Amino acid sequence: MVHNSDIVYSAIQHIDRLMRRVVLLMFGAGVLSVLAIWHMEASDGTMDEIDRVGYPAMVLVFSASFLALWRFPKVLAWVRWIGFLSLTLALLTDLWHQMHVPGPLLGSYGSLTLWNWLPLCYAMAFFMLETRHAFVGAASILAFFGLCTLIRGGAGTPYAMSDRALMINTLISHAVLVVCLTGMVWLKHVVTVQGEQASRLNRLAATDPLTGLANRRLTLQQLDQLVRDARLDLAPVLLLCDLDHFKQINDGWGHAMGDQVLVAVAGALRASTRDADTVARWGGEEFLVVLPVTRDFDATDLAERLRLRVEALQVADRHQCPVPVTLSIGIARLCAGETGSSWLKRADEALYRAKADGRNCCRLAESPEVREPTASRP
Repeated sequence: MVHNSDIVYSAIQHIDRLMRRVVLLMFGAGVLSVLAIWHMEASDGTMDEIDRVGYPAMVLVFSASFLALWRFPKVLAWVRWIGFLSLTLALLTDLWHQMHVPGPLLGSYGSLTLWNWLPLCYAMAFFMLETRHAFVGAASILAFFGLCTLIRGGAGTPYAMSDRALMINTLISHAVLVVCLTGMVWLKHVVTVQGEQASRLNRLAATDPLTGLANRRLTLQQLDQLVRDARLDLAPVLLLCDLDHFKQINDGWGHAMGDQVLVAVAGALRASTRDADTVARWGGEEFLVVLPVTRDFDATDLAERLRLRVEALQVADRHQCPVPVTLSIGIARLCAGETGSSWLKRADEALYRAKADGRNCCRLAESPEVREPTASRP
């Protein structure tokens, strides 16, 4: 069965893969661009002192980040931080250098290059931060660079009409880019929130509210799956457990004590089983332990250990008087060609025999071929 949370989680995975590919593309294109600009400026003699250090450093950082992310996708967070910080530092250094160059800031070749590299800062900020913080960071970077451009242009040579139009177009295009990135990251945020809500609803629908164990609905789905996929050499095993004289606990100590006993027994069963096993509240004072891959000997040994652990529980009332808690267990291994309902019925019949034999014991179910009809357990 496909749940809404599975669909939403798949959407989140797709968005994460998309972001990783975009970051890879940014770093790859960045390396090629820096190499091209480096070669061009070195050929025509326009490279200044700061670029002689900046270009090799950017190529090194971009190349290392690209290779690390390509080989190890899980380092995306580290790569984003390194890329964002290194690129921001490089642009701020270049901006500081351009502020000391005579003439209008925007009209120079270096300034245009600076503005063209600026969107990488926005993208890295959005891929690294939450939506609101990323928007504030990107807008702050855009406003800071725009303000520096205006101050430098007003203090130096006045802008030509073409420079002024170029500045307006550049500011508008960068603002549109910030809005588009905001929408992309906001979409991921919405999908994540919806996924968390769907997962919470699925947990509530599949969990017993008192004990926190799986409920009957979820366990029945798992049993159907086990019947379809079972291997005969390591067939799954059911342990149907029932608290002995639980009605006397409710009548003598009250339902609050009964709930306390149920919670304590649920904790003992969960603590004594493997992560791959399922412990479910089957109904009332009954619990069902599903062992997906277990041999008969191991299942019998586990059932005995569960019985002894429950018997050793230290449950006391408000006057510190001990409340006796014991468990009867029916054990049934899935047989070839058996349905889920017949498998559960054999476990219930084994539990009935454990009750009939004095309670606080474990009994193994007979195979479908040799078992005899038995009256239903009261």
